[in-house]
Amino acid sequence: MGLGVAVFVLLLLIWRIPEIRTTYQRATRIRRLKKALDAELDSILSILARQLRAGHDLGRALNEAEASYDGIVLSELAHWKAERQVTLSLGQVLMQRGERLDLEPLKIAGATLLVRDKLGGPLAATLEELARSLRETRSLRLKIEAASATHRMQATMLSVLIPLLSAGAIALSPGATQAVLFSTAGHVLLAVCGLLMGIGHLWVRSLCRVD
Repeated sequence: MGLGVAVFVLLLLIWRIPEIRTTYQRATRIRRLKKALDAELDSILSILARQLRAGHDLGRALNEAEASYDGIVLSELAHWKAERQVTLSLGQVLMQRGERLDLEPLKIAGATLLVRDKLGGPLAATLEELARSLRETRSLRLKIEAASATHRMQATMLSVLIPLLSAGAIALSPGATQAVLFSTAGHVLLAVCGLLMGIGHLWVRSLCRVD
């Protein structure tokens, strides 16, 4: 029975390989985009502010920002331009993108610009203040990450050490190894242990995450 379940799971994984690959590529792209925006958002806002100070409109400012970047950031700026042609509000664009990407700096920037749209005031000054605030926030987060790097590494090693010790214990007991690997109860036990260790690993990572 255990062999049949293993074969069924293997065939199911092979059948779903194209979908799994597409999902993985999309998740990888989103992760790269979030990392790039987190690092460059303050610079983008500074460029927009400088262009507005020079007397250009927001459309021209976005064009100038596009000229300063390439790759995934350039694609994102092109998306901002396309969305802005529909909403006519940079705040709404940033808010929507922040919610789709689950990126807090974008949400903050979008909410701030939406408030500015309602209350009025110079857009360039708002963008400059946003850029400064985001830059200081990222600098503080990097300092916290550097200060807690040792403890986060210890937590990661602890979560990796448990399955290694379990594998070593099984390898040193041939009878137990056969029972675990070639019986239905052993397969169930492995699945439950893997699930619990996965939950524990994610829990430890959530405790060590710096937002």
